[in-house]
Amino acid sequence: MAPTQSARGLRDPEVPMSSIAALDAAQFAGRWYEVAAFVPEGASCVIGAMTVALQKSGDLMITEGPCADGAPRRGLARRIGPGRYAFAGDEFWVLWVDATYHTAVIGSPSGQAHVLSRDLSLPPDRRQAVEGILDWNGYDISRLRPARRK
Repeated sequence: MAPTQSARGLRDPEVPMSSIAALDAAQFAGRWYEVAAFVPEGASCVIGAMTVALQKSGDLMITEGPCADGAPRRGLARRIGPGRYAFAGDEFWVLWVDATYHTAVIGSPSGQAHVLSRDLSLPPDRRQAVEGILDWNGYDISRLRPARRK
């Protein structure tokens, strides 16, 4: 989720972003699979999968990947606000989760965004909700792509 030069332009920085104020981090914890993302040109995938473990402090232990290079990335995502975390030199904000915590959208002020699911699918009704949330937060949804897997 670190910012990249090619991630710029995926999101209009003039549009305010909003995170979920009432995020239940315990329900957010667990294994997520990337089902769609704003993928920088030439990347085979962005995070692939993500495992989230809630810490007593309210911070999250994150393990991403493995992705194209086969190396998972692990570290502490420090809670910096409601539904907002600092991780790997960037921030990620939980923009939306469905009522059952089965589908989530995380985004970064630097321009990246990832659509996560507890399984490898994104049903049409959730895709519509995801696109609405991303559009509301200033993302160019025409550039949203299904996650690529090896």
